[in-house]
Amino acid sequence: MRNNLENLERLGALLKNGVITEEEFNSQKSKLLGSSTKSLSDNLFGLNENSYCFLIHISVLLGFVHFLLGLVVPIVLWTLNRENNPTIDQHGRNVLNWIFSFALYMLIGLIIIFPMNNFMHLPFSFSFNLNSLPSLFTGFFPITILMILNIIFILIGSLKASTGKLWKYPLSIQFFRKPVLPDTLPKD
Repeated sequence: MRNNLENLERLGALLKNGVITEEEFNSQKSKLLGSSTKSLSDNLFGLNENSYCFLIHISVLLGFVHFLLGLVVPIVLWTLNRENNPTIDQHGRNVLNWIFSFALYMLIGLIIIFPMNNFMHLPFSFSFNLNSLPSLFTGFFPITILMILNIIFILIGSLKASTGKLWKYPLSIQFFRKPVLPDTLPKD
């Protein structure tokens, strides 16, 4: 994108100085603008930016088919276009931050369940008795709430992305932050 802008500026300077004609300028300009539009739409699989961001968000639900699909597909969609499109980069970072936060919260919930079962000497069956009540509330209840929140957050993020809005998932830890470029660092 940046190269096309620089090339257009050079073409404008050449036209202004009389080095090229108006026809040559328009021809080169249409080639530059045509190639950037073509490459961007090819990278987005023919989708517009909002639909592609929607796809990144909603692909997390593939984790209900197989947990690796819910991780791999959003990562692939994000890495394909994060360099070319800052909006896709932001949405991809938000989605990955939520995926890794969700995995961490699930791990904590599972850690809470297993030691509690060992500590209380409870049988590892899911039949209901009063002895298993502490285990239900310490692990299974938060995991159930977390699963429901996961679905709700993904749907909200997908709907916001389809309208062109960026929505940060609540409760997500910022594992992937936007890197600070040397040009944007404060000067001493």
